[in-house]
Amino acid sequence: MVCSAAVLGLVAALIAVGLRVGRDADGAAVSARPAPPGALPELGRAQVVERDDVGDPFILPVPAGIPGDRADRYVLFWTTDWQSNVPTAVSPDMVHWHRIADSLPVLPSWALPNRTMTWGPSAVAVPGGWVLYFSTEAAASHLECIGAAFSQNPAGPYVDASPAPLVCQPPLGGSIDPSVVRDAAGGLHLVWKTDGNATGAPVNIWEEQLTANGQSMTGQPVRLLGPDRAWQQGIIEGPAMLADTRGGWWLFYSGGTWQSNTYDTGVAWCAALSGPCRDTSDGPLLGSTPTAVSPGGLDTFVANNGTLWASYSAFPSAPANARAAMAEDRVLEIAPVLSH
Repeated sequence: MVCSAAVLGLVAALIAVGLRVGRDADGAAVSARPAPPGALPELGRAQVVERDDVGDPFILPVPAGIPGDRADRYVLFWTTDWQSNVPTAVSPDMVHWHRIADSLPVLPSWALPNRTMTWGPSAVAVPGGWVLYFSTEAAASHLECIGAAFSQNPAGPYVDASPAPLVCQPPLGGSIDPSVVRDAAGGLHLVWKTDGNATGAPVNIWEEQLTANGQSMTGQPVRLLGPDRAWQQGIIEGPAMLADTRGGWWLFYSGGTWQSNTYDTGVAWCAALSGPCRDTSDGPLLGSTPTAVSPGGLDTFVANNGTLWASYSAFPSAPANARAAMAEDRVLEIAPVLSH
């Protein structure tokens, strides 16, 4: 593969303005957001490792010894390319990827059979197999809702046999961009976006705990963050969380309109997985470079050798307009996480 490089030195910035965050399903209760304890996460040199229009990428490390696998490998899932619901590829080294069959070949009964509307997948190991989270258009509301599909093989095929979505919030515009995070005790939590920009409602990022099998929610949804910086243009999405080594959690998100050259990656700091959270800067954490325009969909993963990496997608050059962006292939970039 031809590689691009960008040194992403990230400077710490603390903001003392107290913001507010909801603590129930309606975002009614509020509390002050504390400042992060130190420097922001820092990424090392990035490289392009796939050019197959990889939007909203998620890399799942699979250790050796899994039945049916020959060696350590990685599974890559991404947003529909209009050929597969969840396009999927595998790699032995995170760099050389081989496309395989759709990991979600059949949408659940609650969804519309629309191959163009399955977005933002992520996956996690659970007892007995793996769960793939995805959003797709629900038949009942014609809005995006989040499903959970199970497979005994990390590359699928995954099946969602449930009669209803895992998460669906029609009054808030629907639910998209699921991301799963494991807490220090091993518990699973889902983080997602309410798709308010699809209906004219406010956009927010939410969190709720999952059951041990990853296929049901427990507790109540908690609002973590809304757009409150000019560069976000009223939209934040694609959330992912990473433990801060000094305590608390980093909340990565994309901001702005994805089919433009002003889409960037921001980061907030949260005192706990359920908040409260606050932005760490008036600007984005990760912006465009000449060879990686509009970076978004950032998530992190631990490689099979124990090192921590970030993955995200970007345009190889600035799209001329929104229509051109829809037809342009995004690339997958990975970068080591130097500190967090």
